[in-house]
Formats: sequence, C-alpha cells, structure tokens
Amino acid sequence: MDVVLALTMPTRQRHLPRCLAGLFFLKQCFDVSAWGVSGHERLNRIAQSLLHGKHTDQIRTMMHSDVIDVAGWEKEMTKKYPETELLHWHSQVPEWTCGEKGVEKTEHLRCDGKGAEESSLFCALAFFFEHFADDMLLKEYPAPKTPIDTPKEIRLLKQVNMEDLSDPAGSKRKNIKPAFYLRWLTGLIGDLHQPLHWLKDKDYGREVTVVYKNAQYSLLEFWEDFLPKNLPDPPSVSQLDLEYKAQYHDWGHRLPPELFREWAGEMSSKVCAEVYAPMYVNHADGSRTIDKPFNVTEELFLKWQALANRVIQEGGERLALVYLDIIEHRRHKAAQNEGRGLLPPLLAAAVPASKGVDKTVFSGSASAKHAVPAPAEEKAGASKYHNQKGSASSQLHLLHGLQRARRRRAWKNFAINSLIGAVVVPLLVVGLTTHSRVGFKFGRVFATKNNA
Repeated sequence: MDVVLALTMPTRQRHLPRCLAGLFFLKQCFDVSAWGVSGHERLNRIAQSLLHGKHTDQIRTMMHSDVIDVAGWEKEMTKKYPETELLHWHSQVPEWTCGEKGVEKTEHLRCDGKGAEESSLFCALAFFFEHFADDMLLKEYPAPKTPIDTPKEIRLLKQVNMEDLSDPAGSKRKNIKPAFYLRWLTGLIGDLHQPLHWLKDKDYGREVTVVYKNAQYSLLEFWEDFLPKNLPDPPSVSQLDLEYKAQYHDWGHRLPPELFREWAGEMSSKVCAEVYAPMYVNHADGSRTIDKPFNVTEELFLKWQALANRVIQEGGERLALVYLDIIEHRRHKAAQNEGRGLLPPLLAAAVPASKGVDKTVFSGSASAKHAVPAPAEEKAGASKYHNQKGSASSQLHLLHGLQRARRRRAWKNFAINSLIGAVVVPLLVVGLTTHSRVGFKFGRVFATKNNA
C-alpha cells in the first residue's frame, strides 16, 4: 500500500507517526493472509513441473490460466472480498492448543461446526474438491472412517462475483465456475501446507514478534513473506519426479478430502514441534513463555528454512496429485456420459506396460496414457526393504488388494442383480399378470354386489 501524505501544518506533523503506524497495521492485516505470492508461486511452479504432456494443457483449459499465473489469486480475492479471509485459516470449537496430546490426530476433523467450521480451511478444501468429483468413481475408494460432512454451500462465497474471470474486453468465458473453483482449490492447498494456518493460538502467529538480523517481523509475516523469499533453489524436475512417484501410491488410493485431513494433522504437529517448541523458555515455576521480542538465531533460521522448503515442496507435489485426481474424475464423467466404463486409476496402474514402451501407466487399452504415474521401482539390493511403506512391492501389494476388493464387490453386485432378476422380477410379473386377469373379475363381482 503506497501512501503519499502531503502534510505541511506543524500540528499534523505531530500526528504523522501515529497515522503511519495505523496504515502499517492495516497493511499487515490485508497483506499477510497466507503464503505470500512468492511462496504460492514456488509451490505452484513445483506442481506445474510435475504435470506432463496433455495434463498441463488440461489444467490450463480448466483453470483458464497456467498454474504459476494464479499465485496471486488469493491476495486478489481477499482484497476484493475481505470476508473470504476466513477460508484460509483453520477454526474449530473449542480451538485446540499445542498443550494437547496427539495434535497430529485429526479423526475429529469434520465439517460439523465443532471439528471444523463451515467457512474454515478444511471445509473449504473439501467443498471445492467436491465440485469436480464423480459419484461413481468415489465409490471405488474406501469410505473414510470418520465422515467428512462436506458442506453443501459456503455462505461467504455468495458475495463473490465469478464474473471476475471475464476477459478484459468484457466477453464472457465458458465454464467460469469450474475455473473459479479450481483457482480457489489451488490457493487453499498452498495454505494447507503453511503450518501456522492450523493453530489459532496467538492469532496464527500475528501476536508473536521475532527479530532476525536486526529486522523485526511478526511470526506470521516471517513465515509468510520472509522465508519463501530466502529459500534455496528447488530440486530439478527429474528429482521431483522421482520423489513424487515414490509418494503417489501412498496417497492415490484415498480420497483427497481424507488426505486433506491427514495433511492437516502433519501441519498441526509441525507448528507445535518445529515452529513454537524452540521458541518457548521453561521457568522454575513450571510456566513457559516466549521472549518479547524473540531473537531468531542462525541455527533456528536454518531449521525453519529447511521446514518451509520441505512443506512447500510437499505442497507442490500434493497439488499435482489433486490435479491428476480431478483429471481422472473428469475422464470418468465424460466416459459415463458416453455410456462407457473405465478402470479406477489404481487398478489401471496395475496393468503392466509392454516391453519397449514408456512405463507411464496405461488404462484399459495399450495405447492411451493414463494420468497416474507408475509405482517407483526398487533399487538393486533394496529387497530387504520390501515391506517398507512406499516401496514398489508394497505399492503393488496395495494395488492387488484393491483389485481383489473390487472383484469381490463386483461379484456381490452380480449376485444381488441375479437374485433380483431370478426371483423379484418373475414374482412381480406374475403378480401384475394375475392382478390384470383375476383382479378385474373380482372388481366386477364387488361392483355388482354394491349395485345390488
């Protein structure tokens, strides 16, 4: 916020520091609302680098923009519609604190007004993803142990004008709503991976002042703006691909809203154990406080820098996962409209590629590339780790288990339909036929008696 004040009267000059302090406070309230643009841009760039070939074009078409270009979307929407600020933070009743046991456990997290408020980060994530979900494909995933209770609507969005996506010339674009929702989902997945967004204590870090190299920041500002601008270069695309493929099949067999819940637990654990824990000082009377201001040592800065780098990279990888999942749901919706059926993504991933062909996972046919990356191959000599979570053998074991479960479900459905066809339908036909023949005669007899 650039403000030029032309004050010449001495009395006004005396009030100048107070005015500037107020303006600075307002600037902080509006500018520090999530990962800064630098953080979102880095996260989005990682996600876009993991989308290959047609997937990049599909997301660009759906979002009416490249992934990198919507890094400032959140800031733009918050400026236009300040009430949407609530969507970027977790809120529940009662609010949790780091003193509680098992903060990483999020089984209670559901959109029932207690585990999470309707207009909070988790519920907004579930709501926007639900817009792209295909009902038939959702049935192929294991049901969450604890229901998500995705809200049917978010009342804050009623005030938002989706025509903001119109072209500058004024011409309207097609499919504005999906593009609008996908941009929101993109920004919120970034917020999901900012640990401070999950703990309302100390106003998400705004009330804590830190000093680093003689510069003063709020803890939130330090994490939102300073750290993302002072991170090392991201890994190469090939390295990101390897790490992403190794992780995908730990995630891909579960619904994204259930993953949002799990990732929220990870961030809650990190904000307590890795952000706030090093700041507290234990006193003889058993109390614990944070120095005012708190001086960030170089050692702690390097730890926070590594943590910010890690969660932003994970956020980019997971954003790519959600994009691919949305593409898969879109494929199934299109196939359903055409009367065709498709294998669920993880079952299709079990289909081996033919020799000499790129090992990108294939769907039912041997020619069409599938959206799901192949399981990461085990390195030579790593067989003793075959039971380790995330290894190729454990991934294939998971795939075969899901395939057996799907076959059992298919046979169960076949048995039910056969029973209906062999018993219920014939009985219904016999009953209707009997009624048409005998019931008419009984009707005439009763009518004759009544007339008599």
